[in-house]
Amino acid sequence: MISTKMTKKFLIAAIAFLSLLSFATRTNASSQYLTKLAKNQYLETKKTIHTTNSHYKNVKITIPKGTVFKSGSLGKSAKSHKTYITINMNNLSWHLRKGIVQSKHNVTITKAIWAKKSDFKKVHAPKYQSYFKQPYTGELGGLVWKGNKSFPLRQQYKIENCFRVTEDGYLEYFTGYNYWVTKMPRPHSSAKVQQTVKKGNSTYLYTKSKVSGLPMYHVHKKGNNRYRLKIRKTDQRMATINPDQNKKYDDSATISVRYYVGGKKFYVNSQTIYP
Repeated sequence: MISTKMTKKFLIAAIAFLSLLSFATRTNASSQYLTKLAKNQYLETKKTIHTTNSHYKNVKITIPKGTVFKSGSLGKSAKSHKTYITINMNNLSWHLRKGIVQSKHNVTITKAIWAKKSDFKKVHAPKYQSYFKQPYTGELGGLVWKGNKSFPLRQQYKIENCFRVTEDGYLEYFTGYNYWVTKMPRPHSSAKVQQTVKKGNSTYLYTKSKVSGLPMYHVHKKGNNRYRLKIRKTDQRMATINPDQNKKYDDSATISVRYYVGGKKFYVNSQTIYP
């Protein structure tokens, strides 16, 4: 009887010890990983990351140390309770997304990468992304289109010219851009943004080399800030009427916001309104 009681006590003590050990291990592991991200949080790599496409392991991806990107939400392993992130390579510069774009697959997301604090750190949104803020989501960055206003929805296979600044800080200009493209193509021209200056509704981007196709000013002969692009947001709104399939009635209206880029007319899509 005594032996049985001692055995039960030993088992209870062992279970309690193992539970505490497991809890301590999980706590220690969680302290080494990012556990919470703010909405539209930017991260910076603290070392070079070698990974692959999320579905196709034959697509190799290298993300250098010091790369800034906007993270999605954190995932968590049900087994280990460790957190992980994925990176949308579409939002990074050409030399980083090249492998994914040139592959035959349409998936642009990396496989899950453990969100180790030794590999990633939280950073503030880069100033160069502030040239455009999404009206309703508050997200920074996006395509700015050349032209007077948005074209009708049923003509969105039309080829347009546009530019953007990638999350890792490259000014990219696209010619003949297909609106419905799945993977961000190779830009017609691009350059790394060296400095960003904000003055009221205007953003000034400085680069060392000219981005062909954009109305940039040559401001310095030497140094990194040789060319400047001025982006000015206005309060002007333009409406594009989208007829229905039979073209008898109006289906919706797309609202655009006027931008002046180097004095030329550009626009961004704001919202689509339905009657």
